[in-house]
Amino acid sequence: MTRKKWVLRIGLGVVLALAAVGTWAGMNATALEARYAARQLRTATTDDDRARAADRLAGLGDHGLAKLVEFVRAGDDLCRAAAIGAIERHLAAMPDGGQRAVTAAAQLLDAFGDCDDAGRRAILELLTTILKRTGNAHASRCREVVAVGLRMPDPSARVLAVRLALHPDVKMRANLLPLLGDSEAEVRRAALVAVAAPTDGEPVITDEDLFRWLHDPDDGVRKACRNALVSRDRSEAEIALGRRLTNPDPGERLKLLLDLRYDDDVADPEPWLERLSRDIEPAVRAGAARVAAELTTDRRQSCPPWVTRVADADPDPTVRRIARYFRSVPLRAPSGDLRSVGGP
Repeated sequence: MTRKKWVLRIGLGVVLALAAVGTWAGMNATALEARYAARQLRTATTDDDRARAADRLAGLGDHGLAKLVEFVRAGDDLCRAAAIGAIERHLAAMPDGGQRAVTAAAQLLDAFGDCDDAGRRAILELLTTILKRTGNAHASRCREVVAVGLRMPDPSARVLAVRLALHPDVKMRANLLPLLGDSEAEVRRAALVAVAAPTDGEPVITDEDLFRWLHDPDDGVRKACRNALVSRDRSEAEIALGRRLTNPDPGERLKLLLDLRYDDDVADPEPWLERLSRDIEPAVRAGAARVAAELTTDRRQSCPPWVTRVADADPDPTVRRIARYFRSVPLRAPSGDLRSVGGP
């Protein structure tokens, strides 16, 4: 083969290779641009440069979004913050319920399980925007994310998840009850405010159960509990009784029994006595049954049904015996009601 033919063949091969490269580059221009913008984000040295690179990625469709999600999943803190900011701005610019928003949110939620705690926290911060833009499209998946957030080691992440649990598309208020016993006061406070807030349906926690947190070691939790009770129209006197009712010292609860028996400050002591009849301390349960029986005898009323429950079913035999005795005391008229035989 002549030298000229070899040159022609080589030239033709080069032309074909260049054409192929050009065709591939044209078909993958967006992917290449996304790769370049991702490199710019990774090597940027200022927040402004990182934000510009992240916004550039957000404008490159699925390729750019995939790179941003990767930064959320495994980037350093600065790049992750820039990526989250760009995604939030990108979602905020979309119409509610649009397919692009649904697709973008799905990519982000898909990454949640593979993220470290910082990445999961970042996605939690975007849930409000996701729910606003996608409606109920990802509500169940958002609930799964919130459930994980409630168990995250970072207290601030748990607080964030508590607030998200109240979202009308999430509706996880009942899931917050375990956090009332959280080791961190800020989490207990957030959970208490959330579960005690007024609601149209059945309350998640009763007033009686709320009284316990009047004794929380944190002053902020105690104040939040009191404010919640006030919002439920509990009077100062009732709150004071509730504080005594749940006092950790059984001796103080026994003192409350004496006040309910002999003081006239409480117009209707029976509901408070019924609660004390379920106390963990046997002496308090026995005392509640006795006081209820004595008060109803003095007032010539029938003994409350719960006294029979204590007399028949209390786990402590001594409590049952005491309740049965006072339940059997016959009604007697107070001395002021005695009349002479010849009287009117």
